[in-house]
Amino acid sequence: MAERLCPLSVGEKKAIAIAPSCTYAELDNLTGRAMHQLRSRGFKKGDCIALPSHANERTVALLFAAWRLSLIVALISPRLPPAGIQKRLQEIHPQLLIDDASPFFAESFDERKELDLDSIALLLLTSGSSGDAKWAAFTLSQLFESAETVAHTLGAQPQDRWLLSLPLHHVGGLGVLLRAFCSGGTVVLEDKRLSYPDRIKSAHTRYASLVPTQLYRLMQCDFQTISTQLLIGGAPIAQNLYDRAIKKNLQLLLTYGLTEMSSTLFLTSRPVWNNQIPYLGHPLPGRQVKIFQDELLVSGASLFSGYGNPPQRPFTDWFSSGDCAIYHEEYGFAIIGRKDFQFISGGENIQPEEIEIAILSCPNVEQAIVVPLVDEEFGTRPLAFVKTSLSHHQILHYLFTFLPKFKIPITLAELPDSDNFKPNRAQLIQFANKNYHIIKNLKH
Repeated sequence: MAERLCPLSVGEKKAIAIAPSCTYAELDNLTGRAMHQLRSRGFKKGDCIALPSHANERTVALLFAAWRLSLIVALISPRLPPAGIQKRLQEIHPQLLIDDASPFFAESFDERKELDLDSIALLLLTSGSSGDAKWAAFTLSQLFESAETVAHTLGAQPQDRWLLSLPLHHVGGLGVLLRAFCSGGTVVLEDKRLSYPDRIKSAHTRYASLVPTQLYRLMQCDFQTISTQLLIGGAPIAQNLYDRAIKKNLQLLLTYGLTEMSSTLFLTSRPVWNNQIPYLGHPLPGRQVKIFQDELLVSGASLFSGYGNPPQRPFTDWFSSGDCAIYHEEYGFAIIGRKDFQFISGGENIQPEEIEIAILSCPNVEQAIVVPLVDEEFGTRPLAFVKTSLSHHQILHYLFTFLPKFKIPITLAELPDSDNFKPNRAQLIQFANKNYHIIKNLKH
């Protein structure tokens, strides 16, 4: 059984672990008290607990306490309705859902800091954007390898501050936490009362992870100088949004990763653009990728252990990412869309991400999701959900500049409001075909 020190031991005792004032020593103490509370409930090694992923010191302390006790933690979104939480928990049968805010009573704390690296320690739900979400299982070895590789690639230092701008129940948000702690840095909790520039500037952070929608909202604000390095990933980004950000002297690093690889595979500050698609270079150290039948296959030390509890491993050495990719000898790899998102319209293959990128290149479009709509004549036609201040006629007129007619959406619909920056595509497909079943060809 491999063991190592808890990441809370990396930072200097008096250094700030969680801004504004929680030091590494104080968080370590809180973690020890949380261990006492978990022990008092009779948990033993290998037991599973469910933990709502509130972004606060208590959640971090409970997470690390559980890992010190060799428990399995299922991080779950606190925004899910009770019925949704129960549905998800029935899939993994945790011994307890920790949903209260009771204080940690013990004043003394456990000194044990070694962690079991090779046993299952974490369950995270995949995004479920193309279907039903699944629980992905991870060891600490996989999680720490990913965090340490990214932190090392960035050149992270103990004095660096990291903005936690993504939810902890997403691998990108958890990655921010672990990268900061494994390098002895400071996690800054996002203050959502502030504008996007103020969230970043007032925190004095060196690093922040954003999805393109967050970058779009940042660019809608007036700001002067932001020195934070912005890691952009989680969804396709339009080249014009990238170019606008660069002209504002923002420091962008484009990333690509997936839950099953414990987060990031590619990270580049110098993407090469071709046909509005960024080439991301080559994978980070310790990660292997290859293309088979247009699909990106991945492997490496950060690859997860399988789905479920206990995990079932649906692969051998290589995991099928589900993403279509292309390769250039000089520019490296580019991701062009999801293999399972592709659909056929009138005999033509439609990759919805291509249409989404074209829509997003139109000024004042914040989000765009294209889905197949059942049609008697063509089999399916593209429908676009958009979030924009423009009229739908303006967007459709704009698209004829870039796309052939069969790729022009048959209609546009308002994207439903959601706190999730990565909308559930499968649900949108069902919604579209329930509410937009009468198809009439558009006249242009």
